[in-house]
Amino acid sequence: MAGVPLKPMRLAPLPVSFLAFLGGFSTMVVELAAVRVLAPAFGDSIPVWTNVIGVILFALAVGALLGGYLADRGRGRGTLPLLFAFAGALILSVPELAPRIASWILPDTDLPLDRALPLLVEGSLSVTLLAFAPAVLLLGALAPLLIRGGSEGDMAHVGRISGLVYASGTLGSLLGTFLTTYWLVPYLGVANTYRLAGGLLLVAAILAYLLSRSREPVAMVVSVVPILMALGLHLLETPKPQWLRPGQRILEQVDSPYQRLYVVEDTEEVQGKKRRVRMLKINEGLDSFHSVRIEGTAFTGGRYYDAFALLPMLIDEPSDSPVRALSLGCAAGSILRVLEAVLGSHLQAVGVELDPGVLALADKWFRGFDKRIPDSADIHWIGDLGARAYVNFVHRDQPPFDIICIDAYRSQFYIPAQLSTVEFFESLKGRLAAGGVLALNVGDFSSEGPVLSAVAGTLASVFPTVESFRVGGQRNFLVLAHGQAPGILSRAVRTHTRPEGLSERIWAAAGRTGACRTWTALPEDRRLEDGRSDLGRLHEGIYRSLYSFEDE
Repeated sequence: MAGVPLKPMRLAPLPVSFLAFLGGFSTMVVELAAVRVLAPAFGDSIPVWTNVIGVILFALAVGALLGGYLADRGRGRGTLPLLFAFAGALILSVPELAPRIASWILPDTDLPLDRALPLLVEGSLSVTLLAFAPAVLLLGALAPLLIRGGSEGDMAHVGRISGLVYASGTLGSLLGTFLTTYWLVPYLGVANTYRLAGGLLLVAAILAYLLSRSREPVAMVVSVVPILMALGLHLLETPKPQWLRPGQRILEQVDSPYQRLYVVEDTEEVQGKKRRVRMLKINEGLDSFHSVRIEGTAFTGGRYYDAFALLPMLIDEPSDSPVRALSLGCAAGSILRVLEAVLGSHLQAVGVELDPGVLALADKWFRGFDKRIPDSADIHWIGDLGARAYVNFVHRDQPPFDIICIDAYRSQFYIPAQLSTVEFFESLKGRLAAGGVLALNVGDFSSEGPVLSAVAGTLASVFPTVESFRVGGQRNFLVLAHGQAPGILSRAVRTHTRPEGLSERIWAAAGRTGACRTWTALPEDRRLEDGRSDLGRLHEGIYRSLYSFEDE
């Protein structure tokens, strides 16, 4: 009837619920997979995770304010398609955009690990703000607009619509959480996970446009711009890792369920000859590596792995029975190959590695690398299982181990907290044979360093004798736990012959009187325990202090 205002049209509950669900799903995909996008450049340390979570929450808060403002101005129907389209296009561009921004921030020169942490923290914050925050801000604006659109002209049901929007968004977030972690990233990869989330938001944009009362063509025309930008970025070549030096080449690069993995080949002079060298690197790479294989030798050119060749000399003289060894955090097997070079077929070993992708690359690129050095030992490889789970629950009915080696690291420099506690060391003691030896690789920059002191002092509360020996550059210590008198290394060197291939530098250093420092147990209130461990803070503290000291 003329002169009677038409009742505003509102969105039906089902479309509102579906759109909120897609928004919540995509938000969690962005948040959970963000660190995986950043990891190849900045790693996945605790500060990087903190930056991602903090920026995402801030963007959601700003987005909610923006959405409320637009909803009060009656912009809901015309704005929803644009928000979905722009958010979808931005998410589509993340796999290409984030590495490019990172390449602008990081230096072209090789970045040493001890100078890396502050730059990685600041850089990851910058990339998160530029690459992830805009899309999340737009997703945060959806809820107020959907509530306004679903309750328009029927304010009596605004509470029901609000509950529907938040419940649907939460269910979407819940599905996004589980799918991203357990299915999307492991099976589709990080880049395709983002493309799926971005594509779903573009579908939501089309649906929102069709539900729009005005259906203004300009909305869809403007939405095409970010989509074309995302496609253009996809056609550009992804920047190479910052740490890749001239002469090095990447043999394979994969995204495992846990991290970005690289197999890198280089050449170096070993024993007067140029030899091919393969390294396993993860995430940001820096100057660190997680396994090394050198053509023509089982040893690693004097790197810290070679010091593990001393361990068979420290246990009781082997009988006809095999020497049983356990390598926790075995990666591509560098420590076990060194032990095999000393013990040969006398070695019976188990290698435990959390990341099954690492073992797949080890089998493809490391084990068959040099046919002149055939595998002769009995080695059982176990993947997709944490070190602590193995020690506590697996193969409990088998004989104890004569040698237990731990070389487990997370994010380049973190020893996992659960692998450095009194409780874990007590479990290891129960798996170690009488007369056996436990050896840990601990990274620190000083024999008085806080990380070394915390780990060795905690270990000394469980084992009768704990000693540390500096080996392999400036930041690797071999920590030994056993039941013999102190000075075990120098005594062994005096009574044994240097294994062929073991560097003279390591051999001479181990035989020096006073080469090892003996540790005493920490007071109870300072020991690392399952319920109380500040190891992560200690790790970050040594790298931050080194960086600050060198800058002064």
